[in-house]
Amino acid sequence: MKLPLPPPGCRRLSPLGVALGVFVTLGFTLGLLGGPFLRSLLQVQRVMPNDSFYFSIVRDPGTLGESAFSYFRAAAPAFRNSPSLDAFLASPSRFFRPGVRGNHYARNLQWFDFGLPEPKNSQEIPAMLEALERVFPLVLLAESFDESLVLLRHRLCWPPDAVDLFPHNSRGSSRQVSPAQMRRLRAWNSLDWALYSHFNRSFWRQAERFGLRRLRREVAEIRQRRRALAAKCLRGGGPVPAQAIPDGNLRPFQPPGGGKILGFALKEGLGAEERELCGRLAMPELPYKDLLERRQFGPKNGTAA
Repeated sequence: MKLPLPPPGCRRLSPLGVALGVFVTLGFTLGLLGGPFLRSLLQVQRVMPNDSFYFSIVRDPGTLGESAFSYFRAAAPAFRNSPSLDAFLASPSRFFRPGVRGNHYARNLQWFDFGLPEPKNSQEIPAMLEALERVFPLVLLAESFDESLVLLRHRLCWPPDAVDLFPHNSRGSSRQVSPAQMRRLRAWNSLDWALYSHFNRSFWRQAERFGLRRLRREVAEIRQRRRALAAKCLRGGGPVPAQAIPDGNLRPFQPPGGGKILGFALKEGLGAEERELCGRLAMPELPYKDLLERRQFGPKNGTAA
């Protein structure tokens, strides 16, 4: 059967295939350790189809910085040597040494992850971000994640249930960032703040073209389906501490020295089809990566099914 052509600007890609493409893209980008952006991009494009759709996600460094301080405390010497976030923000240069292994987690982490070079001066930044936007026509916002899912679903021609999910990597004891801390985190991560501000404006321009009333309606539908799935799938109806999850394959990774990451425990007595669906939704990213590798390369790769 010949399928109808997708609407203009819409890419018909399967959710699993796109997710795999995202893992491959991120793997290459992170593995290049922040080399010159254009050279890094050419390396990625060598292994991706010509019609690949590249998208990513950004987060306000005013909150990401606090999360990174907790999550990467053991990996970043600048964070590890500081007694607290407030002490670090009071005098970052006291703890931070550029070029030290692991310290890329401590400043402008998103700029690093995109493989962007250090600008010689601030006048170069707008052109660099415009070039990046031409590569990533859609960049999601962590703070508006459900709105992001709506725009992504329509760009990729996915059905509504393709963006059903449970939010992962929440912390059981996440702290509220004060206005003063947020200002200091944005100033310390000034390149990330420029990056986030650029894609925040780009995202809402696309949202306005999509239609804000339509966007709000579809966000409400996503959240309604998520509540129904949580009631059907999850013990307790939401995230729980890792030690309360009997299935080891569903326990999230716990960073050494960081906050406790919550996960999801499935209800007992689920049928085979329900357990398959609910297990996919509850699976943390590392086991899910293994699942994608097995789907692409065969059962010899990744952990056993």
